[in-house]
Amino acid sequence: MFHFVLFLKTSKFSMGINHDNDHPSCADGVHIMSGEWIKGQNLGDVSWSQCSREDLERFLRSKASNCLVQTNPQSLNSVIIPSKLPGMTYTADEQCQILFGPTASFCQEMQHVICTGLWCKVESEKECKTKLDPPMDGTDCDTGKWCKAGDCINRTSFSEHAEGEWSAWSSCSRTCNTGISSRQRKCPGSGLEGQCHGPTMQYRVCENPSCPAGVPAFRDWQCQAFSVRSSYQKHVHQWQAVIDDEKPCALFCSPAGKDQPVLLTEKVMDGTSCGQHGLDVCADGRCQKFGCDGILGSLAREDHCGICNGNGKSCKVIKGDFNHTRGAGYVEALVIPAGARRIKVVEEKPAHSYLALRDAGKQSINSDWKIEHSGTFNIAGTTVHYVRRGLWEKISAKGPTTSPLHLLVLLFHDQSYGLHYEYTIPLDPLPENQSSKVPEPLFMWTHSTWEDCDAVCGGGERKTTVSCTKIMNKNISLVDNKKCKYLTKPEPQIRKCNEQPCQTRWMMTEWTPCSRTCGKGTQNRQVACTQQLRNGTLIRARERDCLGPKPASAQRCEGQDCMTVWEAGVWSECSVKCGKGVRHRTVRCTNPRKKCVLSTRPKEAEDCEDYSKCYVWRMGDWSKVSHP
Repeated sequence: MFHFVLFLKTSKFSMGINHDNDHPSCADGVHIMSGEWIKGQNLGDVSWSQCSREDLERFLRSKASNCLVQTNPQSLNSVIIPSKLPGMTYTADEQCQILFGPTASFCQEMQHVICTGLWCKVESEKECKTKLDPPMDGTDCDTGKWCKAGDCINRTSFSEHAEGEWSAWSSCSRTCNTGISSRQRKCPGSGLEGQCHGPTMQYRVCENPSCPAGVPAFRDWQCQAFSVRSSYQKHVHQWQAVIDDEKPCALFCSPAGKDQPVLLTEKVMDGTSCGQHGLDVCADGRCQKFGCDGILGSLAREDHCGICNGNGKSCKVIKGDFNHTRGAGYVEALVIPAGARRIKVVEEKPAHSYLALRDAGKQSINSDWKIEHSGTFNIAGTTVHYVRRGLWEKISAKGPTTSPLHLLVLLFHDQSYGLHYEYTIPLDPLPENQSSKVPEPLFMWTHSTWEDCDAVCGGGERKTTVSCTKIMNKNISLVDNKKCKYLTKPEPQIRKCNEQPCQTRWMMTEWTPCSRTCGKGTQNRQVACTQQLRNGTLIRARERDCLGPKPASAQRCEGQDCMTVWEAGVWSECSVKCGKGVRHRTVRCTNPRKKCVLSTRPKEAEDCEDYSKCYVWRMGDWSKVSHP
C-alpha cells in the first residue's frame, strides 16, 4: 500500500485524476488534489478526496489502464507483500538520510509535529528543513504510538491493518443465465477502504437456469428499464444496447431506428457480459477476466473450438457469404450442424429483410411471420443473442448446438444486401446426444477460509478450514464432506499471526463522584499496571514494568449542586377589590453562583379575593322629630 501511494502521488495526472477544484463537491481545499494544497495543514491533506477516488476508478475502468496489468509472467511469484509498515523498517533518522543525504538526522525540536511533516537537520547546517511530506506510516511519534496518515495514533498490530474479515457471498447478480456473486472485507485503518493486503473485493461466477424464451438480453433489458421519454418525440421509445469497445462496462443505448448511441450510466449491472462472447463480465464498472474454469483472474481460456485451455486444433472454422435478392418470403441461407460453436451471422448492410432461425423443434426467431425484438433465445441447446438496430441485424451464439440450426432470410421487396456467417465444428464429430449430456460434477478438497488466530499477542497460529467443494458448470459451492470421503484430505495450511509481544499497560477505573456536591473537592480512581496474556486476559504486574509515568489516582473537582437560595418579596394587594383577582411578588436567586434549582422556585403570582369594596353605607331620610 505504501509503495502504491507514492506511485500514485507522482502519477496522478497521467492516471486521470483531476484537481478537486474541477469538482464543486470536493473544492474544499483540504485534500491532495486541491488546486492550492498546503502540506501539513491538517490530517486531510494526506488523504484523497471522494472525487479523486471516482476519477481513479473511472480510469481503471477504461482501456487506458490496460498497461497496469501488463507484467512479466516470470515475476508473478517474486512479488513480496511487506510484513510490516515502512516506518517500522526505516527510523526517522534513516528517512531524513533518504531525503537529504547520509549526514542528515531527524530534528528533535520538531518531535511534537513529526506526523505532520518530517523535519531534518543536515550536519553542516544550523536550521532544520523539510519537504513538507509526512513520515512513513509506522514511524514512532510517542510512547506506544506511531504515525498513520499524518496523525499520531495508538500503536496496533500490523495484522490488524493487513487482514480483514470477508463478508458472506452475495446472492447472484442475475436470476437466470450466468451472473456473478461477490464478497468484500473491511480492513481497519484510516481512509475509505482501510489497509488490506490483497483485494478488498472478490468475485465468482454463478450459474442459473436459462432465461425464458424471448427475454431481452441483459444489456437490452437495462436499456429498456430506463423507459426514457425522448425530448424530440412525444412517445416513449424502445432502447437497445450498444457495446462500446473502449468502455465495455458502460451502458450505451440507442433509440430504435436511431444510429447515435447515448451513454445512460457509467456502470452496467454486475454480471453483464463485456461482449457477445467470452466469460469476461462486468463487476463494479470494470471488465473482470474470468477463466473458462469460472475463476476470477484465472488464465484458463477457451480456444475457438470451445475447449478450456485447448490448442485450437480440434475444430475448423466455416465461414461464407449469402446473397439472394429475388423473391419474397422465407429463403433458407444455410444449415448449421449440431456441435457448432461461436456462431455469428451479420448483415452486410441495413436492409428491409429479417434474419430468421429455427431448430428441429419449435424454438425459433422471426419465424411464422412474427418479428421479435432484440433479446436472448434458447434454441438448439444454446443461448442465441439476437440484435436488431433499425434495419441492421446480427445473430450470435456460443454453442455448442445440440441439433441443426436452419438460418433463413425473410425477404421484402426483393431487397437484401447479403450476410456473412461463420462458426466452428469439431474435426471429430461427437457421438450422438453426447453434446447434450449433463457433465458430471467435480468434487475436491479446498482451503476455503482462515480460522481466527489462537492468540491475541505473543505469537499464535491460524489454520485454514479444509472443505469439500463441488465444481459444476463453472459454479463453485461447498458441500458435505462425505462427498470427498474417497479423496485424500490435505492438512490445513498454517500461518503465524499476532506476533507482537504481549505488552504491559496502565489500567484505570472510572473517576468517583466529587467528594463535595457544592464547592471544591476531590475525585479518586484505581490505577494498576497490567499485562495481557496470549489468551487476551489481563493480570496485575509490577508498576516498574509499565512504560511511562503512573497516571494520577486523584484529582481536584468542584461540585455544582450548590444550595438553592431563593428570596421572595412581599405580596402586592389583590388586583380586584370586589371579588377574585391576582396578587404578585418578586422572586430572585441570591446564590453567589447564581445557580438555583428552578423546580424549587417560589410562586411569583397567586389567586386572591377581596370584598372590601363590595359593601357601602347607604343612609335614608331623617325621621320626624318626636315630641315627648
